[in-house]
Amino acid sequence: MQAELFELLKTILKARGMTYADLASRLGVSEPTIKRIFSERDCKLSRMTEICSVLDLSLDDLVQEANRVHVAPVELGDSIEGQLAMDRSAFHLFLLLLDGMSFAAICEHYEIPDTRVFELGLRLERMGLAEVMPGNRIRLTVQGPIHFRRDGPLHRRLLQLNLDFLLGAFHAQDTDHSAYLTQSRRMTRQSAEHILARLREIQLEVSNLARRDQLTQPDAALQSYKLGIAIAPIDFPELLSLADD
Repeated sequence: MQAELFELLKTILKARGMTYADLASRLGVSEPTIKRIFSERDCKLSRMTEICSVLDLSLDDLVQEANRVHVAPVELGDSIEGQLAMDRSAFHLFLLLLDGMSFAAICEHYEIPDTRVFELGLRLERMGLAEVMPGNRIRLTVQGPIHFRRDGPLHRRLLQLNLDFLLGAFHAQDTDHSAYLTQSRRMTRQSAEHILARLREIQLEVSNLARRDQLTQPDAALQSYKLGIAIAPIDFPELLSLADD
C-alpha cells in the first residue's frame, strides 16, 4: 500500500516541479533523509502527514487518489516462480514480507535466529525479489499486488496454501468478522454472471478499504484477512457416490 502511495507522491512532486531537496527544505530535514524515505517507500504516519501538508493534500486526499489509480498486478514470470516453487522457505518468507510482517516479528514468531532470516533473504535477493539491508531489514524490490498464475510453476504450493486456508475457515466458528459461506442453487448462466460481477465489486472494495486502513490506522490495529471466492457449475453426480462406504 505505502509503495503505491509513494509512487503517487513522486508523481505529484514532479507535476509541481518540486525536488527532493525542495521537500527536505520545507520539512526541515536533510535531502538524504527524504531520498531514503522514498527509496525504502516507508515512513511513520506522522511523516506522511507532514509530506502531504507540504503538498497541500490531506491523507484522505492521497488515499482517495490512490484508489482511483488502477495498479496492475505484477507477474513474476516462469523463471522466478520456478525458483520460488523449488524453495518453499524462501517463498514463504516472500509472502510474509509482502504481507508486511517485520524482520523482528518473523524471528520471534518462528523462534529462529536472525541469521536464518538473512539467509532466506539472500536467496530472495539472488532471485531479484529483495534487498538485504543493514539494521535487520529486508526490502522487497517487487511490490504487490502480485499475480501468481494458478497454472504456473507455483501451482502446487498455491493450491496447498488455499486448501489449508479453506480448511481452517471451515472448522472455525463464524464470527462477526470471519465466516465460511457456501451455497449451491440451480440458476441460469445469466444469474451466475450477475453474481460474479457483484463478487468482483466486493473484491475491489476489500482492496480499497485495506488501502485506507493501512495508511490511517496503526499497525497494531491491523490483522491479515483473506477472501476466497469461487462460483462455478457443479456436477453433483460426479462428486457424489451412492455406494455404501
